Amino acid sequence: MGPSAPVGTSMPYMQPTVGTTMPDHTAGVAATYGMIPQQPTTNFGNFNTTPAPIQNQNYNYAAPPTSQPSTFATGPNVQPQFAGNMQMGGQPAPMGVPGTQGQFPGGVPQFAMFQQPIVQDMAMQYGQRLADQGKQLVENQFEKWVSVAKLKYYFAVDNKYVINKLRLLFFPFTHRDWSLKYDQENPVQPRYDINAPDLYIPAMAYITYVVVAGLMLGLQNRFSPEQLGIQASSALAYSIFELVVYSITLYVVNIKTSLKTLDLLSFAGYKFVIIVACLLVSTLFHGVGYYVALLYTSLTLGFFLLRTLKTKVLHDATPAATSGAINYDPYGNPQQLDYTGGRKRKLYFLFLIVGGQAFLSFLLSKHLYFPDAATLEVRNNQF
Repeated sequence: MGPSAPVGTSMPYMQPTVGTTMPDHTAGVAATYGMIPQQPTTNFGNFNTTPAPIQNQNYNYAAPPTSQPSTFATGPNVQPQFAGNMQMGGQPAPMGVPGTQGQFPGGVPQFAMFQQPIVQDMAMQYGQRLADQGKQLVENQFEKWVSVAKLKYYFAVDNKYVINKLRLLFFPFTHRDWSLKYDQENPVQPRYDINAPDLYIPAMAYITYVVVAGLMLGLQNRFSPEQLGIQASSALAYSIFELVVYSITLYVVNIKTSLKTLDLLSFAGYKFVIIVACLLVSTLFHGVGYYVALLYTSLTLGFFLLRTLKTKVLHDATPAATSGAINYDPYGNPQQLDYTGGRKRKLYFLFLIVGGQAFLSFLLSKHLYFPDAATLEVRNNQF
């Protein structure tokens, strides 16, 4: 037998290709805190059984080429995309919790969907559809009582018409032509005919009356919101009662006329113009100026109503036809009417309208005009 090989010499075929030794960072920490026990060393003869440190094996590996670059970035400064929603311990944070990243505006995740443009567009379209349906419903209900097409006729005015109409109400004695104008069979709009009735001036005069009533009450230290509402409701109630009386009178005495309900409302509303004028005059000339102005304006309004209603009640001012007298009202409803009989009843009806306007003008303004100092003191003591 030959000589034996030395025991302490390592065999060359048992040694791997050794590169640089990788340090074990966790071994020292674990050993320090006693988490990993030290591995014992056992000697069997001349052989040391202590495990050798892990070494970096030199394996040459080349990654296969790719056609597209990797979308995952690596590096020490790269944070994961969900890092904003992580709590301590690696647990994901709940959405919308105050103090965390990625929360919804206002901290209410339930309403985040309403901030989407598609949802907002759908809500807007739905709201527009509801508004259109409501508008159509109101128009249908309003059409049952008053036709919008008929009502537009009375508001077809302009500035020139309003100025000339107010001048006609206060100075009607110089006016000569009181007939209504027609375009073939249709009456022209008020803006083209100063003698045509309108509802714009009565509506604006009613609103002005309420405002002036509040002013007069304030000058007399009697103003209150309740009083303003009382004046507005009282004036409206008197106008409705007046309209009902005129309509019943026409029906009871069987007067055939081309007057319509809106025509009567228009002529009955002109009294608010003279009431406002009388109240404003009383601020300068007190009680004497008020009564003088009321007397004059009552005469002018009466003259205006007599001459205007005369063409509608006493005479047939509409175009003639072979089949008889045809009344073509502003609403576009031709009617066969007889204008020959009941002249005396028609005159009584005209005087009823004129007298009613003067009486209601006094009734709606007698407690509002600005009196002199003595009368004002007595009135304040009464209220």
